[in-house]
Order: sequence, then C-alpha cells, then structure tokens
Amino acid sequence: MDKYSAWDAREELCELEGILLEKANMFVQSKDSYELARMLVVMNKEVYRYEEEARKLRLTGELNPDTYEELISRFYNVKRKIFDVVTQHKLNSDVSRLFKIMRFSNEVAGLYLTEYLEEVGVQR
Repeated sequence: MDKYSAWDAREELCELEGILLEKANMFVQSKDSYELARMLVVMNKEVYRYEEEARKLRLTGELNPDTYEELISRFYNVKRKIFDVVTQHKLNSDVSRLFKIMRFSNEVAGLYLTEYLEEVGVQR
C-alpha cells in the first residue's frame, strides 16, 4: 500500500474545502451563527486530532513532515476562508462569542468532522 502523501492530503482537503465552504455559505445566508461556530469548533478538534497523531508518529519515526504540514496548513486556510465569509456578512462577533462558549462544551465533546458532516447532511 502506498503511503499517504502530501499530494493525497492536498487532494482530500481541496474536496473537503469545497464542501465546508458550501455549507458555510448556506449557514451565512440563513444567518445561522450557531452552526457556523459549531463548524469552526469541530474543525479545531480535527486539527487537534491531527496534531495528536503527529506526535505519536514523530515518536516512532513515521511522521512525514510534508504531509503533516500540508494537512495543518490546509485546515487553517479553510478556517480562515470560512471566517472571511462570516466577517463579510457581519456575523463575526456572534460566531466568535459562540465559538468561545462551544469549544469546551459538551455540545461538541464527542463530535468529529466526519460525524459533523454526516449530521449536517453531507455525503462523502
């Protein structure tokens, strides 16, 4: 089996970026600050999950730094694009406030990106 490469990460996250931006635009149009904040919290959790896995792989000497960097930078780029859309529609103060409240709440405690996407009706 081929190793998961930076190119694989780029392709996967390009597809994911389109899906997330589409959903974010839908939530912005309906002024759903709650769901936008929830999306950003779940994305933060996903980045944390990748960072945890990277620590384990680094300890065993299996970490591909290029792949890791691609994943993390792409996620931050998508989050920035989503927040840019939120800001353009003047929802940033509500989304920021809700984000701060939600990031440590039980609301999203066990929810990861895959489950979140299924919950909001995205088929991957």
